[in-house]
Amino acid sequence: MTRKGLARYTYLIAIAFTLLILFGIWTLLESSKSSKQLATKAVFFSSPPCGCCDTYLPKLRSIITVEVKSLPPDELLGVKKNLGIPENLQSCHTVVINGKYVEGHVPISAVKRLINGGFGEGVVGLALPHRETDAKTWEGPGYYIIFKNGTIWRVYS
Repeated sequence: MTRKGLARYTYLIAIAFTLLILFGIWTLLESSKSSKQLATKAVFFSSPPCGCCDTYLPKLRSIITVEVKSLPPDELLGVKKNLGIPENLQSCHTVVINGKYVEGHVPISAVKRLINGGFGEGVVGLALPHRETDAKTWEGPGYYIIFKNGTIWRVYS
């Protein structure tokens, strides 16, 4: 190989190596974004005395850091109204995660999916009214997905 060919070969190797390093840095930045999303904090609003919340809260804490705020009933209803939770889907407690809500005893698997962005941008919350909650597991046979446009889907798990 000539000196000129060797210089060109060295130059191409240097460019490839630089691109590889830049790709590695980009990959690290993207993975840190998703891990930050998983490390989100939730705010759990409830009104005492509610015994079922003591059963659901540990399940929620197993996947996310939770700040608990106990409110008088009228203030809790105000939180629900401000979030736009449909009256027929309201339950005993409300959790707010990244501006989206989880109303009632939504299965933890669905909450994980919400935290990970699995429902998409059009979803404003998940809900499971108290009347549909299984008293043995304090979760339901499904839940509801509420969209920005007001559409509500029933999901069976």
